[in-house]
Amino acid sequence: MDEFSAFADVPTDRCGCLCCIPTLAITLWIGLSFNLKGPRCYIQEFYVPTLDLSQNHSNSTNSTNPSLFFDIALKNILDDHSIRYGDVNLTFSYRRNAVANYTVPSFYQGKGKTAHRREVVEARGVPWEDARRVVSNGSKVVFRVDLAARPRFRFWFWYSKKKGVRIGADVEVDGSGMKVYKDKIRLNDAVSKGGVGYFVLLLSLSITLFLLD
Repeated sequence: MDEFSAFADVPTDRCGCLCCIPTLAITLWIGLSFNLKGPRCYIQEFYVPTLDLSQNHSNSTNSTNPSLFFDIALKNILDDHSIRYGDVNLTFSYRRNAVANYTVPSFYQGKGKTAHRREVVEARGVPWEDARRVVSNGSKVVFRVDLAARPRFRFWFWYSKKKGVRIGADVEVDGSGMKVYKDKIRLNDAVSKGGVGYFVLLLSLSITLFLLD
């Protein structure tokens, strides 16, 4: 009878250890998925032809070009996750009033890759005469670019839940019609939520250690 008891105890312990291995892997993956960073977005170029004093030879409203030219880069900073974007919505504002919108259609982005979108939109509601007057005096006007998206991150065969991304940046423009800051401008989030991921990770590890006991 003792021989059978000893024989039964061994596989039970082994099974417990084997069961904890996938449990540990799953909890670690869940915890890390809540702390995914990115994507990062940069304004590479921004050009407003109506404010380019070298190109404007008339003050007539009919000659106003209401276009906004932009080049936006979306960078996946993760080397172990790819990204599946839904629609990426861009809103352009002037003096806190939305003047143009653009939607980047859904696309897939590989690990550590950067995607560029060079497009043009038509702005409506901008007081162009007033804006031209400002830059003619050597001052700058400020446009605002906001981005909203809900990407999903892929790790091996699994996708994370959609992550809400809302970021934005101010873009100063002078009499050249170009953005004043020559380097790329990063769109930032006002509130960082990275601490939530670490809390979930610690909770997951605690549960796993409890199961091991």
